[in-house]
Amino acid sequence: MKSLVLFLALFAAVAHAAESWPQFRGPNGAGLAAEDARPPVAFGPEKNIRWKTAVPRGVSSPIVWGDRVFVTGAADGAILTLALDAKDGRELWRKALPAEQVEKPHAFSSPAAATPCTDGERVYVYANSFGVVAYDFAGKELWQRPLPMQKIEYGSGNSPVLAGGKLIVLRDGTNAESHLLALDPATGATVWDSPRPFARSSHSTPMVWRHDGIEELIVKGRGRVASYDLANGETRWWVNGWGRASIATAVVGDGLLFTGSKGMGDPSEPPPPELNWEKLLAAYDANHDGILAVEEVPADLLFHIRKEIPITVMGNSIPMRNVLKSFIDGNKDGLVTKAEWDTSMTSFNSPQNSDRFVAIRPGGTGDISDTHIAWETTKGLNEMPSPLYYRGRVYVVADGGRVTAFRPATGERLLDRQSLNAPGQYVGSPIAANGFIYTVSEAGTVVVLRASDTLEIVARNPIGESVRSTPAIVGRTIYVRALERLWAFGE
Repeated sequence: MKSLVLFLALFAAVAHAAESWPQFRGPNGAGLAAEDARPPVAFGPEKNIRWKTAVPRGVSSPIVWGDRVFVTGAADGAILTLALDAKDGRELWRKALPAEQVEKPHAFSSPAAATPCTDGERVYVYANSFGVVAYDFAGKELWQRPLPMQKIEYGSGNSPVLAGGKLIVLRDGTNAESHLLALDPATGATVWDSPRPFARSSHSTPMVWRHDGIEELIVKGRGRVASYDLANGETRWWVNGWGRASIATAVVGDGLLFTGSKGMGDPSEPPPPELNWEKLLAAYDANHDGILAVEEVPADLLFHIRKEIPITVMGNSIPMRNVLKSFIDGNKDGLVTKAEWDTSMTSFNSPQNSDRFVAIRPGGTGDISDTHIAWETTKGLNEMPSPLYYRGRVYVVADGGRVTAFRPATGERLLDRQSLNAPGQYVGSPIAANGFIYTVSEAGTVVVLRASDTLEIVARNPIGESVRSTPAIVGRTIYVRALERLWAFGE
């Protein structure tokens, strides 16, 4: 009888795991639902809605295990964790992190940006404002691990993951204290702590690459993507690049690892009009000495960061004076010379700083930047959404509602920056189920397209609310987290 009970308990745990979305972007961050998942393709506030529930404001994504949905939010100076009933959205419990000081991120983000994760026994919540807390499914706190708040440009965004029997937390910041931390899921004790003193700000979530009988932890950060030994946290290999803060999580498929994002620009394209030296001199070099004084540039002249979306979008512009002061005026004397300008433009267009997406072969050791790149590209890349590998294709969704699809082995473009006819900024990552790909714009339109060599859009579903997180799919339901509401759609 005892053996039968153990077998049934194990069977139930496996069944729940198969029907779960246990971390940011589902199992291993891949964005892939179970093979038997059948979420609706057409839905909205008036169609195929199962329930909607108000939640505290945040940008973290929902996770699902069995009959529980977990989500975090921020309200009244606290970071909150909520458990909802997956059947009807009813709130079962909420708990507040005991943070003495709540992080103050960019207004576009939230101190509740990290998505929790679960193993079906505990729910693990990380917030830069406090550290890590583990709850059981009834909401009882099991342990807490306070950690010092990291200084992070624009605020934190890394989500914890379970890998190799450990709870992994990436804590990159703008100081030398950046590190990758592995904790014991049962107690919160440190298993290993790997320093990353040169990583600086990063918002990416780690994932695991399984190949050739090994498991390696992949971390995309500022300056490089690297592999870590899950047993001890030692670095195995790295590929250099990506001088800006990293957001996207890597994915794997067809024996390759795919990762990348936008940087300072596409070096194969002309520079943006704001970065034309001759035009700037002609317009603002008042004494015609061939040197541009920072104060000669109008204070209200703006640099348009993301050309695919309007300059009026929050965080999509920066005063040109700040660009000149921070990035181009090398000796900080308030004057920009032609030599300083050329040096900066060369740096912007270098592989270290420019837009770059790569496919990496396995088996490397140390610096493999020049030895293990199967192919790479600089066109049509994403800034925040992670790539998706699904049914023999690699997809990238970029601002403006443009989708690109590659053949994994060669990088051949099957779709090349084709329009989804849902413009705007894209924050949430694409996910897939039942032969369909689900993308979501910040404006709240979920576009569903068929996984194919050609673009076939099967539905456009306006939610009517801002969505800055990645949906979750379990069984016949898709969960979409808006800023202050969680929606569940199912036929």
